[in-house]
Amino acid sequence: MCKFFSELKRREVIRVAIAYLLVAGVLVAIWTPHIAVAQQPPTVLVTGSSRGMGLELTKQYAAKGWKVIATCRTPITADALNVLAEEYSRIAIEELDVTDHAEIEALAKRYADVPIDVLINNAGIFGPVAMQTLEELDYDTFVDVMAVNVYGPLKMSQSFADNVVASEQKKIVTITSGLGSMALTDKNGGYYFYRISKAGANIVGRALAADLRERGVLIGLFNPGIVETEFGRDTGYAGLRLKPDVAVGALIGLIDELDAENAATMFNYDGTRMPW
Repeated sequence: MCKFFSELKRREVIRVAIAYLLVAGVLVAIWTPHIAVAQQPPTVLVTGSSRGMGLELTKQYAAKGWKVIATCRTPITADALNVLAEEYSRIAIEELDVTDHAEIEALAKRYADVPIDVLINNAGIFGPVAMQTLEELDYDTFVDVMAVNVYGPLKMSQSFADNVVASEQKKIVTITSGLGSMALTDKNGGYYFYRISKAGANIVGRALAADLRERGVLIGLFNPGIVETEFGRDTGYAGLRLKPDVAVGALIGLIDELDAENAATMFNYDGTRMPW
């Protein structure tokens, strides 16, 4: 009889042990993917990273612990960017001219398996102010401005759309400008090429939002204001300019808050909606 009860007790212990093992296995199966995701930092790709806002975007995202794919036309001469990459091991510098579509396609192929949480179309040019007045319209300048400010963001968004879709955050951001607003243009003229290019970038963003909405992609169109950079000085604006760290800090805040409710809408750096 004692032997019988001893056998029952042994079997019960085995059953309980098996039950605990099964529960532990289920918990491991549930939590392991989440742990793996949590350990992977998000990735941002920034165009025009060698100076100005692009350099500051690279710096601030790297400081936040993100992986940064920092692109520029001539990495070998991008001294400040190279110094930054020495400080932050998660910065990868890539050569890229956004007007060279073959180069964009080659980079996209190289990063085909890399999810990109945020693609920031930051590269842009203003063009000589004197060559885009009603008195003097240099159409070669017009071609250059459109190639960088409109065709570039469109080609980048097309080529890296799958990378963005594969990510957690799924965001494509293009730097726009109040000069691209038709509603604000009645106050003053000039700056023809830059205005047209930023209005074009805005409509590209709206069309991308429509095409990529079902894939969960959010489009951001943000105006950083007039920033104390070489680009900002090219505008000829004589008023107060924002410091790059302040402007980029505000921009990153807008990107963090980008959701389905405010996507594909032009926002100023201070969080106010801008008229089209």
